[in-house]
Amino acid sequence: MPFSTSEQYQVVVISIKGKFLGSIEGPAFKDKIEELRDAGKTKIVIDLAKADFMDSSGIGALIGAFTTIKKVDGDVKLAGMKERIKNLFLLTRLLGPVFEDFDTVEEAAASMR
Repeated sequence: MPFSTSEQYQVVVISIKGKFLGSIEGPAFKDKIEELRDAGKTKIVIDLAKADFMDSSGIGALIGAFTTIKKVDGDVKLAGMKERIKNLFLLTRLLGPVFEDFDTVEEAAASMR
């Protein structure tokens, strides 16, 4: 599985590593988001520092996570995006209007306090 979860800085951190293809990892990712929501863990930072590639369905999975968590007044922030992935978010106009990006997980977590 190309993602793992941990709790740091009073938020849940989902670390994505390698390739994140929504068509493959999307269902497990969605299940994890719903599990976190149901447990009342609604402050989430998605750490993309070790993500090498993301396709459009991977971005769709992140949008789904954002929507699921926002519906319960939670928040999802992105951290550590490499230039290649950041360009995808800029191209799709998701960075700014939808997602906030931070250099580090700690900065993203601090923005939710």
